[in-house]
Amino acid sequence: MKLRSFVSSAIVASTLLSSAAMAADGTITFTGLVTASACTAVAGVSTGGAPSKSATIVLPNVSTTAFSGLGDYTGYTQFNIQLTGCQAASGLNNVRALFDSANTALAQGDGNVMANTAPSGAANVGVAILTPGMVQIDLNGGTSKDPGDTLPATSGNVTLNYLAAYKALAATGITAGPVTGVANYTISYF
Repeated sequence: MKLRSFVSSAIVASTLLSSAAMAADGTITFTGLVTASACTAVAGVSTGGAPSKSATIVLPNVSTTAFSGLGDYTGYTQFNIQLTGCQAASGLNNVRALFDSANTALAQGDGNVMANTAPSGAANVGVAILTPGMVQIDLNGGTSKDPGDTLPATSGNVTLNYLAAYKALAATGITAGPVTGVANYTISYF
């Protein structure tokens, strides 16, 4: 009986001591703001026609010799994302699109552009999204983000303009073949 009482006391004591050993060293408070969307609708993506939330942007045919070296862009094609009913709100004065690869394949050597996922596709070529000023917008949370556009003070529409282009992923070895790159976009207010 005394042994059982001793064992029970030892278990209780070790539980209390281990609780003290796991005491918090500090506290972190997280704060934020939940607001209504600054735009009432995403009209969609367009290359000049009627916008659609899912779209196919057709890049022009280019020769393998159109690339001058690693990181070179060619076949620039304009597209835009149209937003309607936009208005600046508390803490939300700007809007932009964030892009990520719609598949798990990352472009070899450049995880910030879309990999070519076309069957028997061109080698060493990816698809990049750029600003109208020809600055690459990194996909997948890269550091070079879309600078965005200002939300209007009163309800109005916003058009986010972009370029898509082929990007050379190697200095040499670009081969002919189809190119397909797929990206998701999320509208972000800041």
